[in-house]
Amino acid sequence: MKHLKVSAPGKLHLLGEHAVVYNKPAILVAVDKRTFVEIKSAENVFKVTSVNYKKELTLSFKEVLEKFKKAESDWNTYDKNNDISLLKSITRDPLDYPFIIIGQFLDHYKINDIQGFELSIDSQVPVGCGMGSSGALSVSIIGALTLFENKKIDKKIINEIAFLAEQKKHGKPSGGDNSTSNYGGLVRFKKDEGVKPLPFGVSDEIRNNFYIINTGTPDESTGEMVSKVRNLFTENELFVQEIMDRQEELVKDLYLALEKNIPKQITEIIKMGEKNLEKIGVVSDYVKKIIRDIEKSGGAAKICGAGGTTKSTGIILIYHTDLKKLKEVLKSHQLTPAQLSLGVEGLREE
Repeated sequence: MKHLKVSAPGKLHLLGEHAVVYNKPAILVAVDKRTFVEIKSAENVFKVTSVNYKKELTLSFKEVLEKFKKAESDWNTYDKNNDISLLKSITRDPLDYPFIIIGQFLDHYKINDIQGFELSIDSQVPVGCGMGSSGALSVSIIGALTLFENKKIDKKIINEIAFLAEQKKHGKPSGGDNSTSNYGGLVRFKKDEGVKPLPFGVSDEIRNNFYIINTGTPDESTGEMVSKVRNLFTENELFVQEIMDRQEELVKDLYLALEKNIPKQITEIIKMGEKNLEKIGVVSDYVKKIIRDIEKSGGAAKICGAGGTTKSTGIILIYHTDLKKLKEVLKSHQLTPAQLSLGVEGLREE
């Protein structure tokens, strides 16, 4: 009887979200919140259990393939018409996505028969908050299935399959989330170049000034926010392109500031990057107020995922050299800053 366990980390965007969808570079980092997937042999059934959602679903092999084929067809239609309601319908239930990932794996390897299994998901990565929960899920499930099928772990292939699955969840993702989760570390990512580890370490002086707060799960999904910017791009291509070009320059500046250990520049770069995100309409007024207060106290902050327009935008990344001042500011918003280990290991067998 086969029984194994793997995990993959969540991620944070230091800078470059949204712009990365338009083939601009981004800097991302894997963090120490992981998704754990355990898989063991079972008789003629395919059962997925989510510890977080307290749900389970059992399907036949035929039903798994049918669910995947419908998701593939619906995504192809969405790709043509940008119908966000159709995209949301693909993964309406929390357990739809794990089965679509399984189907994507089977489709890639053209597997027509596979031993039954029970697959359990237990994730530390908050869902829908900009920390790459679905990317970590896709990578960890595909990694588990790779070992279950006695295949060698090839991270390039795992990443390719994970990205195709991510499309069914987010529509037009960049691939940065699954790539960072898969490979781990601190990376530069660009769609047409893939993921490249930064060839230097970040000093403790800088690393220890990064914090996060969680404003809550946005009402809008990542796919909705990506589609919102996509629609804006269609309506006013020049405006959006100029902002994405500015973000590209800021990512280059951040790369150098991290390499040369210049805290003051990092603060200014993150401020400017956040302003650009606000210009494309992905930051709510509620979160803007929090960020302005952080800036007034001498720090910088930005949304760390797709964002949101109603109230919550998920995780906010903060850079601040005075923790006492930061805590004072956030106390008025009933928020508490937290630190995560940055640059952790990617996909691994437990």
